[in-house]
Amino acid sequence: MSKDLSFQISELICTRISHDLIGNIGAVSNAVELLDDDPESVSDVKPILELSSKVLSARLKFFRLAFGLNNATVKNIEELNLIATEYVQTIGNRNFPIKLNLQIKTPQLYKIVLLSIMVLSDIFIKGGVIAAIEGDTGIEFTATSENILSASKLNTLQNCLNGNISDENPAQNAPLLYLQDILTQSNISIKLSFTDYQASLQIS
Repeated sequence: MSKDLSFQISELICTRISHDLIGNIGAVSNAVELLDDDPESVSDVKPILELSSKVLSARLKFFRLAFGLNNATVKNIEELNLIATEYVQTIGNRNFPIKLNLQIKTPQLYKIVLLSIMVLSDIFIKGGVIAAIEGDTGIEFTATSENILSASKLNTLQNCLNGNISDENPAQNAPLLYLQDILTQSNISIKLSFTDYQASLQIS
C-alpha cells in the first residue's frame, strides 16, 4: 500500500468512526448537563445514559478489533459472534433489526469478518439477515432482506471495488477500502454481486 493511499484510508476510517460515535457521545453530554441543571431529573436521564453507554461500548469494542492493531484479538468464535451481534444491534431498530448467522470456524479471521459485516450492514434500509459461511476456499457473506436494499450504496461499493472512490461522503466506505487493502496485500480477491433483495461478498 502506498503512503498516499494508506494516509487516505486512515483519514476515512477516523472520520467514519467519529461519525458513528458522535451521536451517542452528544447524548451522554446532554444528559449529564441536564442532570447538573436539575438533579431530580435522574429518572429521565438514567435511560439515556444507559442506552448511549451500551451503544458506545459495543461500537468501540467492534471498532477496536476491526480497525485496530492485531494485538487485540478474539479468544474464540463465541466472542466473535457476541461482539458482532452487539454491534449490529446498535444500528438496527426494534421494527427492522439486523440479525446474524455466522458459520465461521477460524477466529483468527475476525478482522475480515467484522469489516465485511460492517460493509453489508450499511446497505439495509429496513433490516435483514447477514450470513457468513467459511468454506475450504474462502468466506461468502450474504445480506438478505424482505425489503429492498439501498441501490445507491451498493453501486457505490461496487465503484469502490473498481478503484473509484466517491467524492460524496467517502468515509462511508472506509470499511470496504480497508478490507480491500488487507486482502490485496495477501493476494486474496473480493467480489460483490447483488440483486434488489440480496447482496454477496465473496472472499477467496
